[in-house]
Amino acid sequence: MTSIVLVNPFHCRMWSQHDRLEDLITEESCRGEIESFSKTGQLVPVLGRTLRNDPSHEVELIYGARRLFVARYLNRPLKVELRDLSDRDAVILMDTENRLRQDISPYERGASYVHWLREGHFASQEDIASALKISASQVSRLIKMARLPAVVLSAFESPTQICEGWALDVATAIEDPRRREHVIRTARDLAARADKLPAHEVCRRLLAASGTGRKPSARNRDQVILSDSGEPLFRIRHTRTAVMLMLPAQSVSTRALGEIRAALQPILQRKEVNTFETLGRTFNVPEALGN
Repeated sequence: MTSIVLVNPFHCRMWSQHDRLEDLITEESCRGEIESFSKTGQLVPVLGRTLRNDPSHEVELIYGARRLFVARYLNRPLKVELRDLSDRDAVILMDTENRLRQDISPYERGASYVHWLREGHFASQEDIASALKISASQVSRLIKMARLPAVVLSAFESPTQICEGWALDVATAIEDPRRREHVIRTARDLAARADKLPAHEVCRRLLAASGTGRKPSARNRDQVILSDSGEPLFRIRHTRTAVMLMLPAQSVSTRALGEIRAALQPILQRKEVNTFETLGRTFNVPEALGN
């Protein structure tokens, strides 16, 4: 059963499994949301479930930590979509929603996967990949990133600044006993600095210390396309060889998929093919999509 209600934000608490780093949710980091909330109100509800045995809180939020912060900051009621959810269902819905949002970092996602395995929500990395309809290799990469040593993470101003490609390069270097000592020593020196260096420079120095000589590639931020009401619809992701349109699997019916194909075919007439990847569906379209 689903219902949308207005709840006192101070009567809500975040679910312990949510994937936000709470110390990064501040007035400054939420400035845009505060201004939007003040002008137009809360456009998209958060997801929650009713609490039964908590005298201090009425609702447990599955996702929506930033919106909760803003509602408390402005002392306004929070719009909540209430559902009856198991923990596993809640995890899947949280990941699907957050994958469409631009401000969830690869590190936060990887840390969530590690936590879910520890808590027993999933039996293995392959189980996570199957439930979330993503590749097992992607789950493995993000978990590897989240398991970087604390001293390496502390070299950065925030672990959310670390790009996935950088993290894998550093993790690979650390796995080599001959290179690990040099990377850790450099990370410790960087962490001790009062003035934190930009993330790309930190990574450059860590990789230089490892002897790889590789330079971190520039980070391409995904573009999130929103509906008129502010709800995320799909994500555009740029890679080295392609542009991928990422759509939530639950929104892509067979009919909708056919309409997407019909809309793209007149636009893209080249014969070369590349991979068009959605969250849970993969099919081929002309390579012009990646140009």
